[in-house]
Amino acid sequence: MSSLRQKNEQAFQDVKADLASRFPRGHFVAFDDGHLVADAPTFDQLTDVLSALGKDRPDVFVVQVGIEYPDEVFILL
Repeated sequence: MSSLRQKNEQAFQDVKADLASRFPRGHFVAFDDGHLVADAPTFDQLTDVLSALGKDRPDVFVVQVGIEYPDEVFILL
């Protein structure tokens, strides 16, 4: 895992509780360089915002507020 991804994930963990009080469950938020840089109610709207900010790179960390993601996922084909 890249250090930028780790930095963004840690930034998310640091403000996770605050985000839950600021945004409804399922709201999309994006972190870049350890900072919250954008939010939107839908993924499509968030990608539009990120594009307008010039932050439409794959290393921008995007999560939904209040959604628990597993540490590992197994994909069976």
